[in-house]
Amino acid sequence: MAYLMNIKAFLCFKYLRLRLGVGVIAALLLFGSEARSVTNEPEFNRRATATAQLLAGITPNPPEPAFNKFLELDVWKEHQKWMSSQWAQVRGRLNVMENWRDHEIKIAGAQKKTMVYPFSGPDFINAYALFPDHSRYVFFSLERPGSLPDMESVTPGQFVKLLTDVRSAFRDIFERNYFITSYMSKQLTTPWVRGAVPVMATMMALMNRRIVRIEPLDLFPELTKAYDTLDGKRPRMLLRGVRIDFANPATAGAQQLYYFSLDATDKALEYYPDFLNWVGQHKPSTALLKSASYLLHDEQFAKTRAMVLESSDILVQDDTGIPYRYLNQTPWQVKLYGKYQKPIRPMGYAYQKDLDTAFKDKTATADLPFPFGYHWRGSQSGLILANKERSSN
Repeated sequence: MAYLMNIKAFLCFKYLRLRLGVGVIAALLLFGSEARSVTNEPEFNRRATATAQLLAGITPNPPEPAFNKFLELDVWKEHQKWMSSQWAQVRGRLNVMENWRDHEIKIAGAQKKTMVYPFSGPDFINAYALFPDHSRYVFFSLERPGSLPDMESVTPGQFVKLLTDVRSAFRDIFERNYFITSYMSKQLTTPWVRGAVPVMATMMALMNRRIVRIEPLDLFPELTKAYDTLDGKRPRMLLRGVRIDFANPATAGAQQLYYFSLDATDKALEYYPDFLNWVGQHKPSTALLKSASYLLHDEQFAKTRAMVLESSDILVQDDTGIPYRYLNQTPWQVKLYGKYQKPIRPMGYAYQKDLDTAFKDKTATADLPFPFGYHWRGSQSGLILANKERSSN
């Protein structure tokens, strides 16, 4: 009997080692049923989580012995100091945003909903601060998904460059609360920071979330195969996707973030005719549009605009999102916060006189206590909260 129990324990060890890591396994095997409460904590990918924490300037917890060589380096200590200082300021801003959210945004059944964020870049911070309870997040933008760096292969000299690139990638979102698209083309294509995944994973670490898994996602493998042929007709930019499952260490269960890189103009979407159907399939969804370069004012993005309007019942955006004329009508109800400012150069063409007039009605406009969008200095931001009226049928 003891022999059989040892075999079962060995097999269990083999399986759990792949899923949980050595520390948790040891506790399970040593303490048996008394240690089963450990499994109430969500399973997570220890190496990916530790990598994200390292990039975030956080000492990996639980410890990752392979990373100890970095923790004594002066460059790490300086990076940790910079990230800690910057994050303290951002955390203060997010606290204000979260308090505002709790009073102003009421979402029934959020735990079962999908949040859609077109033209997101790697902006996990704002999406999660505004909508922390959704089960699924769907982002799409131009920036490639990329991957986390393999820290075991990074030399101390390369580590210096890696941390420099991380700080460069975070400066704008920390200071302005948005990314600058033209800068991201360089910031997210360095030898060490490749794509949106390293930035989003680092943000998850900063917000005390653990990474369960990161895996590439191909929605349309037959199209991918066809477009990979050298002589076939193909889009200028191929669709690339990734799924990140992440978890709050204090609660059970995991949430999912789907990130896609593609050209979302109507013409380019002809190569992926079911993409927007896939994004909008989980109805009603919540939508976020922020610092979106007024793309949805352009008829080149009419399909994405229509998808958001049709599939969502709650929309949070600044003036760069869907033009006000689409929301100032049935079935939408709109509430305005903050101030309206004319679009920054060279986007003056997107000025909305009707929205300007609506914001000037002070009886219908509430304060906005945090920066949101391009007008981030000096309490000049504006925000639009739109709710779709529920059908009586």
